[in-house]
Amino acid sequence: MAIATDNDSNEQAGLYPIRHVCAETGINDVTLRAWERRYGLIRPMRTPKGHRLYSEEDIRRVRRIMELLDQGIPVSQVHRVLQRDEDAAAQDPAEPEGDDGPTSPAPGRRPAISGPGIAPHTADPIADALYHAVDPLDVEQLDRAYARLVMRHGWDGVHERAFLEVYRQLREESRHSPEGEVRLAVFSAWATAALADQLRNALRACEGPVVPCLVLGGGHQQVGGMLLQVSCARRGLATLSLFDATSAAALESLVGTLGARGIVLHGSSRLLRSPDLNQVEGILAAPGAPVYLAGSAALELSKLDSQRPVEILPGAPLEAADRLWQYLGRG
Repeated sequence: MAIATDNDSNEQAGLYPIRHVCAETGINDVTLRAWERRYGLIRPMRTPKGHRLYSEEDIRRVRRIMELLDQGIPVSQVHRVLQRDEDAAAQDPAEPEGDDGPTSPAPGRRPAISGPGIAPHTADPIADALYHAVDPLDVEQLDRAYARLVMRHGWDGVHERAFLEVYRQLREESRHSPEGEVRLAVFSAWATAALADQLRNALRACEGPVVPCLVLGGGHQQVGGMLLQVSCARRGLATLSLFDATSAAALESLVGTLGARGIVLHGSSRLLRSPDLNQVEGILAAPGAPVYLAGSAALELSKLDSQRPVEILPGAPLEAADRLWQYLGRG
């Protein structure tokens, strides 16, 4: 087994700790270790202290394993398929890129696909595939379809617009039929749980101050707030989720304890009709750390009287996360 020194600049050298692999692929660390120890599917490097380090090739291999398992191949047979992939690649090496353009990717690798998703029922395959994955009302099947999309298009490719467009489409349909209500309920329950799991994994790789993030509005409308927090964590900005509005004094005490330079407040339209609105008014009316507003209620909340700096974040969660990283994540 290869050994890397602890003094190496590992990430610059293309070597990543297990927490990075978990955050990047969505796999949990227990499963990843089992693939290594029990089945010999992954062979990471080790530091002298025994910490695992994974290369870019290891990460691609993890994604390929996930794809094979999703196709129904038993984990005990995955090694054989991977070996067949490698043998095929060795016998038919990729040709250099010529005048006819780039060659096809090697087995087990996916071509990069750029461009954000757009609304369902259009030519966008990402939103359309995710939208139709809700039809069977089967959470496990939805989870597999989602994993395939992330592997093929990358996390940003799925979540830049398509993910929330599907959510908005389902929310609109829920207003018109009982079947639509059920589809929204299934999707939002799945999405909240999936994003919470991703957030836990991504936070392990974050360093520096933690920023309080109030996600208010309740129910399925927490999906946007969870997506914003995962986007922040993937950029290195850790958030602390708060699903109940606190008093201004309590929030400022938390800001001081965390050493945070601001507060994120994600409010859905439901917040404007909830008792939490009074608490939000109190938070804005008290002097203190800047508040960064996100969600469908952001514009209305920005019109409230405020004694502290207030800024409206971009509507797209990935853009909002970039802005928050610029303001709060850099030293």
